[in-house]
Amino acid sequence: MNYVRLAARDLLRNPLRLSLTILAGAVGVTAFIFLRTVIDIFYFGAQAAQVDRLIVRNKVSITEPLPLSYYARIAALPGVTAVTHQEWFGGTLGETQKDFFANFAIDPVTFLDVFPEFTTSPAELADFRNDPCGALIGEKLARRFGWKPGDRVTLKGQIYPGDWTFNVRGIYTGTRPGVDTTALVFGYRCLNESEQLPEGLKDMVGIYAVRVDDPARSGQVAAAIDGMFDNSPYPTKAESEKAFQLGFVAMSSAILTAVKVVSAVILLIILLVIGNTLAMGVRERTRDIATLRAMGFRPRTVVMLVLAESSVIGLMAAALGVLAAPTLVNGFARAIASQFGQIPDNVMRGRTLGVSALAAVLVSLLAGAGPAFRAVRMSVAEGLRKVA
Repeated sequence: MNYVRLAARDLLRNPLRLSLTILAGAVGVTAFIFLRTVIDIFYFGAQAAQVDRLIVRNKVSITEPLPLSYYARIAALPGVTAVTHQEWFGGTLGETQKDFFANFAIDPVTFLDVFPEFTTSPAELADFRNDPCGALIGEKLARRFGWKPGDRVTLKGQIYPGDWTFNVRGIYTGTRPGVDTTALVFGYRCLNESEQLPEGLKDMVGIYAVRVDDPARSGQVAAAIDGMFDNSPYPTKAESEKAFQLGFVAMSSAILTAVKVVSAVILLIILLVIGNTLAMGVRERTRDIATLRAMGFRPRTVVMLVLAESSVIGLMAAALGVLAAPTLVNGFARAIASQFGQIPDNVMRGRTLGVSALAAVLVSLLAGAGPAFRAVRMSVAEGLRKVA
């Protein structure tokens, strides 16, 4: 009998226990992939950030506004090629979060100069710019609600009181994968010139987005912007788009840490489940292992047989978990896309799958190491006398 047949016989000694162990390991692998992908979703915005863009916000807080008059002064700085501004509107279709989607007030003339990844037809863009209360909607948002150019959309203001009606003038798409097409944007004039707007918020914007001619000079331009307004009533904080996005991630650092800890605990659970199964199998085969050693099998051969069994369990659990994960993870992403904005169609990264599979195999080998070395440390005479 060769080593492969011998290892296969030991592996299939208890098919039900083997199947349950592989299933438990697969569930652990799937859960690990799911949790690591949740972490990746949090960092998705930062990964999509452009190196030539700066975001300028109020130094005190992102919730504090900046004067509209800052626009011309920022645009005049050396190294700045384009500037736009936008304001989080936060309107809702209904009273529940089920109908939530992102909506912003933007400058129709300059927005696409800073964010060229958003695109629409020239005719629709012209209609949007000519209508003070015109709106552009993302293609995914249009499919979600069945909206089309010419429709009127009324949002209930949460930050700005009252009902606000916008005219859909076009549908925008993304020039590359991952561009957010789940939002509604409308002209800033519709907000700023409305009688519904509280007086203290007139001529105020949320953030400025700035494009620089050389990404290597981004730090210099950011310092110049902050220095220009350092002693004003509205000091600024200019930072790269990636740093700005990571600031939002930092707000959820406790959640992310908890998710990372849970994912590590899952690997520990896999270790315990597979280790317990292998320990039971080795204990049941104590006399067989002692017989092999009495027949001349070296201790390292016995160790390799047990490790081969554990690696096969790990590989099968990893394969089953990796195959099951895409359905679960992509379904979860679609379910939360309406609440958290744009999420890529396939949120899982190949690296996550590879790391998960490798971790499952390594954990399985680690789980099998203990029972294997305990088996070979037992004397042959003691093993032959032992009854499982």
